[in-house]
Formats: sequence, structure tokens, C-alpha cells
Amino acid sequence: MHRRIANLRRDISEPGETAAFEQYADAQANLASIIAVAMGLGMMVALLGLVVLISCYAGGQYQAMLHDLISVQGATAIGFMLAGTALYLQCMHADHERSRRMLTVRVMALLLLLLALAFLANSLAGLVPWVPALNPASQWHGHISEAIHPLAAIGHLFVALILLLQDYRIRGSHYPAEYLAFLLIGLNAIPLVGYLYGVNTLTFLGYPESMPMLSALTFLLLGAALLMARPSHRLMAIIIGNAPGGNMLRRLLPSMLLLILALNLLVGWGAQQGYYAQDLVLPLLTLVNGSLLVFIFWRSAGNIDREYGARVQSAAKLAETNSLLSAVSDSTSEPMFVKNRQGLLVFANPAMLQQVGKTWEEALYRSSRELFAHQDEADRIDLDDRRVMASGLPETLEQTLHLPHGVFTYQSTTVPWFDKAGNVLGVIGISTDITERKRAEDSLREREAQLERTVVERTALLRELTNHLENVREEEKRAIARELHDNMGASLTALSMHLESVYKVLPQDDKWLDRKTRIQGLLSSLVDTTRRIQTELRPNMLDLFGLKAAITEQLDELAERTGLACKASLPDEDVNVGHEMEIAIYRMLQEMLNNVTKHAKASKVDVILDIDEDRVALTVRDDGIGIAQERKDNNKTYGLRGLRERATFFGGNVDIRSTPGKGALITVELPLSPGADA
Repeated sequence: MHRRIANLRRDISEPGETAAFEQYADAQANLASIIAVAMGLGMMVALLGLVVLISCYAGGQYQAMLHDLISVQGATAIGFMLAGTALYLQCMHADHERSRRMLTVRVMALLLLLLALAFLANSLAGLVPWVPALNPASQWHGHISEAIHPLAAIGHLFVALILLLQDYRIRGSHYPAEYLAFLLIGLNAIPLVGYLYGVNTLTFLGYPESMPMLSALTFLLLGAALLMARPSHRLMAIIIGNAPGGNMLRRLLPSMLLLILALNLLVGWGAQQGYYAQDLVLPLLTLVNGSLLVFIFWRSAGNIDREYGARVQSAAKLAETNSLLSAVSDSTSEPMFVKNRQGLLVFANPAMLQQVGKTWEEALYRSSRELFAHQDEADRIDLDDRRVMASGLPETLEQTLHLPHGVFTYQSTTVPWFDKAGNVLGVIGISTDITERKRAEDSLREREAQLERTVVERTALLRELTNHLENVREEEKRAIARELHDNMGASLTALSMHLESVYKVLPQDDKWLDRKTRIQGLLSSLVDTTRRIQTELRPNMLDLFGLKAAITEQLDELAERTGLACKASLPDEDVNVGHEMEIAIYRMLQEMLNNVTKHAKASKVDVILDIDEDRVALTVRDDGIGIAQERKDNNKTYGLRGLRERATFFGGNVDIRSTPGKGALITVELPLSPGADA
């Protein structure tokens, strides 16, 4: 039995045997329970033999109480002990001691066989004179028996042969031990029927003494236990199987036997009561038993027809479902596959077979390494499948495979394959060819990269152009400022000197004194305006003393001109960030201060210049009305757009933070080039 279970486990571990595994898992509990019953019966028989053997030597005060047990001869009890113990050992599951245990069983069976032959020879011919010594109880009944009943000896002989031939088979699946067990049950049923109907002929069977009822019943139980010890053998497999024959046998056999027994007893009781003559018993039994057989066979035929009809209907539905699935899988152009837990292919549609370039016979039960040429791709596929089986969750993956007809990219959706109990049997997958889409994506990605390179190149050109325009603009401003300084300033100075000479010749009355004051004021205003315009165009302080001095001058001029409270926070050390960046910072500060003057309605403004190893930051903070959100996001506003453009040119950024009614804070951060230092 254990060898068959081990073989079945080995068989189901082979690829594609998942159905056998399910059948084995469903039947394992039933097999174990039947074997446990056989072990229990074997232990009961062995204990019965021990009790009988002990009772044979009990004192006289126990004879009446043990009368029924003493009716079993001591020799028969010894046979029961050997048979029950051997049966119990034969059913044990300790595989690591199997060889030693089976050797013990064979030795006990051979010993029982020798005893049975001796018992049979002694009971038939009186050839063994020492046997009566094992039957002291027979003397206590007032007679001396030199032998046990021949049927008991034959029973021991059959039990010994069954134990020796339990796993021997002929012509494939026929086990002689099963037929001997049925014969043992049938022979010992004869005296039991005799006791049941009170027919002494069936209990004596031509022997001077009757077969003890307890012995016959024990042999009958032994025969049933020997059958149950091997539930996987052919005849027992039919009885316990789920096939129609086994179901019908389990349903009908007990009820048929009980019904026949009850009706036969009823017929016999009627004859004893005088309801009909004794010679009518046999015809009545024939009529009753025949009617029962007709009814049973008719009912069995009806059950078989119903089961056959249900199976035909199920087979038709299954065939329709299989046909539909085959039509779907065969007609689709997307590869479909099923793999078991070992990663071997158990199903593939024509698209899948075309993908790997193999026939169904060539692909069946093949691993990924046998189906795909590139080992790394096969290993990656197996790794993905194992991850899906371990997690129990579906996954969608992209796989690029080198196939016999080219390189293709597939989007594969792989899901776990579960059985009814929720165990993972493998994976089921379907793939979609996305090669053209991937090529289009790659082409689009390449075009995007090319476009990005073009944008970068054009941006660099625009920055160079912007830089050139800024340089040109600064040069133009410098030229205008120089012209204002050299020409306009000199002219205004000369005009002032000439007017001083004119003032001396003017009359000293109030009319001319008033005009003199106006002319001097207008001339002074013109000089201041010219100087301011010159400073805004090109601050001489920036060229002569650097950025810090230019910022201080600009704030002083703003405070003088507008009355704002201006405060500057500047680094202690000199600022050296390059001529171009100095001009940019100065111009951005001009733009931010112009915005404060025109729009902020502020009373004070703070300017903070911060510089470290890799950046320079210029912050302007005011306490005005703030900047509205739509104005911050408006790229058409020249001032803010100019700030962002200048900052972007140097790789920096502009951060504008404002709360309505609580002022604004504008920060410009510019990265320093590796050569710039503070």
C-alpha cells in the first residue's frame, strides 16, 4: 500500500499530472481511515485470541462466565493472535522500519501457515498428537477433542496465504489475496447462517463438533480487515471508489442483504407458525428472492441510466465548452499559454506555437530554456512566473524576445492558476504583440530627443543673441551717457558761466531779481535731470567703485527723490561676480525699485545682497500693497518679464512672494561661475 502511495506521489510530481494529484488528495483521507479500521480490527482479533488463551487456563469459578470464550479452542486463539498482530504490523505507516516490519509479518504468516497445516492434518487424520495440549478447555466441557474444527484450520490457512500474498498480483491488476479473502468470508458465513436459522447441518459441516460461532465471526471480520488493509487494490477500489459501480454497490449491497435476510426469516417464521405448509417454504423463498433480485437489478439499471444520462449531459456541456475555448484560442492571433508549477508548458494555442516555432508535440512539457534560444530571456520569463505564483496576484509585463522569425516585444498578462482548494497549480498567460507600437514609441522618443536638442541649441543661440543685444544696449547707454556728460554737461556749465556775466548787467529791481532766481532754479533742475539720466544710463559709481557703492548710491538717490526709507544690507567684503553679472544685478535692482516707486505705495524698502561660494542673491522687500496674483503670472508685464529673462540668461530664477496689503518680497538667485569669487 505504501509503495503504491509513494509511486502515486512520484507519478503526480511528473509534468502534467495535476489531475492525478487532485484525485489523490481527495482520496487520501478515505484510504487512511479504511486502513485505520483494518488496524483496529487486527488489534481486536489479537486481543480476542489473548483473552481466549488466558481463559483456557482460568480457574473453575470463571468457567461459567467464560463459557462462550472457552468454546473457542486454544489453538484457534493462537492463530488469532498471530493473524491479528501480523495484520496490525502490515498496516502501520512507519516507512523507515518497513523492511524489518514486513520481514516480521512474513515470519508470523509462515508460522501461522505451518500451524494451520498442522491443525488441518490433525483435524482430518489425527496425525499430530500434541495438539490436544493446547485445548485444556475442551476437557472441562466433559469431552476430549483431539483437533479444532476443519473450517477453523482452513480459515487460518487462508489468512496465512492472504498475509503472504497481500501485495502479489497477476496479469496486471489481479490480486489473489483479495479472492482468498472473499472465499474466507463466504466459508465462515455458512456456520453463521446455520446459527441464524438453527440449522445444525450448516454449523457442524459434517464434523462431529460444530464450528464455534465466535470463531466464524472472527474469521469473517479477519477477511474484511484483510480486504480493507489494501483499499487501493482492485476489488476494494471498486467498493470505495467514486465510479458508478462503487456508488451503486455501497448503496444497494447492505440494503439488499438486510432485506433478503429479513424476508427469509419472515418466510421461515410463517412456516413455523403454520400459516402455510413446510413444502411451500422453498417456492416462497424462490419467489421472494427472485422478486428482490428483479427489483434490485431494475433499480440499479435505473440508477445507471440516470448517472449515464447526467454524464452524457455533462460530457456534452464539457465538449461544447471545450469547443468554444478551442475556437477562441485557435482563432486569436495573441499567444496564450498555461504552465505548471515546474514551469513546463501544458497548453499553447497555435499563435503561441507559431511564436516559438515548434509543433505541439515539440512544445508540450518543455521548459522556457527549451522553447527560447536566449537563456537570459528564458530565465527572466521563469523568474516572472515564479513571482506571480508566489504572490498569487496577476502581473502585466513587457518582454522583448529573440524568436526564430525576428525580435519582437510582447505585453504579457500572467495570472496564477488555482485549483478548487485554492492551491497554485501554475500560471496562465496571454501576450499581445506590441512591436510596432514600441517601434513607434522609440521613433517618437528619438524625435523628442532631437527636438530637445534643437530647443537647447536654439535656446543657446537666443541667449547669445540676448547677451549680444544687452551688450549693445549697454554700449549704447554708455555712449549716450558719455555724450550727456561731455556735451550736455559742458554746455550747461558754459551756459551757467555766461548767465553769471549776464546777471551782473541786469537791473537790480525786483522784476529782474525774480527772473534771475527762476533761471538759476531751471538751470539747476536741468543739470540734476541730466545727471540722473546719465546715472541711469551708465552709473559711473558701478564702473569706478563696484556693485556695493552703486547700490548704495542708487538707494540714496531713491530716498532723496521719493522720500522712501531705504535700507541696504550688503556683504562686508568686496563683491566680485564679473562685469556682466554686476550690470545685470544693477539693472534688476533698478527695475525692482521702479516697481516699488510706481505700484507698491510703500513707505520703506529693504535691499539685501547675499553672496556665498556658488550663488549670489538679491532681495528687495517693501511694506506696500503687494502684488496681485494675476500680475505675478502675467508674462506680458515688461518689468517682471525682464527680471525673469535676465535671471534665466545667467541660469538663475526669480521668486516672487506677496500677500495683499502686507507688501512684497522679490528674490533673484544667480549661480556663480567657477571663476567668480566674493
